[in-house]
Amino acid sequence: MRKRVARTMALVLAGVLSTGLLSGCGTKASEEKTTTAATAATTSTDTTKAAAGGENGLHNLSDGVLDIGTTINWDTLTPLRSNIGNNSPYASVAYETLAKLTEKKEYAKIVAKSWEVQEDGKTFDVEIYDYVKDSAGNAITASDIVWMIKLQQEAALKPAFAMVDSVEQTGDYTFQVKMKEDMVGAFEAVLTNTFVVSQAAYEGSKDQFATEIISTSPYKLTKFVSGSEISFEKRDDYWQKPELVDPSCAANVDKLSYHIILEASQAGIALETGTIDAFVMLDQNTASQFAENQKFNMESNTYINGYQLFFSGSDNRQIATDVNLRKAICYAIDTDGLIKGVFAGYGKSMHDPISDSSLGWLEKWKEEDYYPYDAEMAKEYLAKSNYKGEELVLLATSSSTMQRISQMIQGYLLQAGITVKLNLVDQALYTATRLDGSQYDMTINTVGGETLPDHWSIRYDYQAYKTGDATSRHDEKLGELLYKTWTQAGFTEENIDAVHQYLKENMYAYGMVQPENIDIWRSDIGLTKVVHTNKGSVDFTASTFNE
Repeated sequence: MRKRVARTMALVLAGVLSTGLLSGCGTKASEEKTTTAATAATTSTDTTKAAAGGENGLHNLSDGVLDIGTTINWDTLTPLRSNIGNNSPYASVAYETLAKLTEKKEYAKIVAKSWEVQEDGKTFDVEIYDYVKDSAGNAITASDIVWMIKLQQEAALKPAFAMVDSVEQTGDYTFQVKMKEDMVGAFEAVLTNTFVVSQAAYEGSKDQFATEIISTSPYKLTKFVSGSEISFEKRDDYWQKPELVDPSCAANVDKLSYHIILEASQAGIALETGTIDAFVMLDQNTASQFAENQKFNMESNTYINGYQLFFSGSDNRQIATDVNLRKAICYAIDTDGLIKGVFAGYGKSMHDPISDSSLGWLEKWKEEDYYPYDAEMAKEYLAKSNYKGEELVLLATSSSTMQRISQMIQGYLLQAGITVKLNLVDQALYTATRLDGSQYDMTINTVGGETLPDHWSIRYDYQAYKTGDATSRHDEKLGELLYKTWTQAGFTEENIDAVHQYLKENMYAYGMVQPENIDIWRSDIGLTKVVHTNKGSVDFTASTFNE
């Protein structure tokens, strides 16, 4: 058997990638910017081993609670979730997973003790620790993990579990997962997406964890008000041995309270008045007002997701077969204008629909001509198209950021002679509609992916959904190109570039803006060493603080 235990993403592909491929993998460290009004020492990214029961509980806070603001809302606490909201700052506090991808692109073991891959590249044998217990004292065995993976398969909400062919228990604390394909990162996605809970606790709960949780996390839930507040308190009976807790998984705060604040102006007020001590992923326009404020520290890092414009692939939409119209639209959009007008200058134009932090992204793409704003080229391609002035539908969520982007795109396209109707809906309706390309001509989304195959399988695999790919398109040629990159042996620069060039030529999707993620916190909370999530945000629970 070949071992695949807590490896970095680069090591998973060692000996497979062609020369120069890894140089294209974006790193947070190279993009990181920090505004440190009080002292530069507060944003050191060095980490130390910190136990879940350590003595770093922010005792200097008057109420002993670290109040953190976020715009990401879980309507319910159910472990059966889609990828929407998976970057929630409280996700890892509510639930543990088998493993965790760190900011260094390493897989930190949590509940999984080890995993090994067999020679076929698709079969994995996993062992979990034999002393895992949840906050109610329920012992976790392999049967609980197998049950949860099967439950996730039935729910069909996360693409990670759609790649699982079978899962079976092989011992009290061991199980085997067989993947459908030898796909780069597919099994690791199962490790990082499987929430660990007791089957008995879940089935015995009053609402299947919709409002109450019993999990193996170092924290236990103390309060949940949907759309408003989620609070936790550190357990004094956490199951893992302190010396085996990875620094990225440390629980260094005694009490946490996450406040859902959707309006950017209200978030700013909450910070200024001391209602909250920190905010994760603060709106860039609001964050700029704190840049020179000595009472706060602000850090900006390139976000792992970009804002993309996806075009419908449905047979009943003209835009699906009119590549000239799609190209005209891309040339008509001023991404620099979006960066300034929507993100207060905190961001950069993209060179592919996926962000440059994903494994496999090629640095050479930055030198290519990727549909820069060009009014004349927009008119030229529009003249070649079959567009006759009909109204195109742009689907997006009704969040303030999406509204601003949608309105600016509507204005840009109007200047180019293209009429657009905005269909801005709530998150629930968007989730229910986004895969049905017959409902729109264009849609804005922020689809990420730890690896390029991960992103590509979610968006462009014509066999992924009942309707085709994520926009109802059935492009078998693209599918063949995608499948070549999925295996360890096929994940080469040549095959990766072939997919990029095909997407670029056909413009099924347009990468617009990769914004900078901004986190802010009060200087007086005593944060001394910052730990980040793999998505670039500050992980306040794992960071360390002054006594």
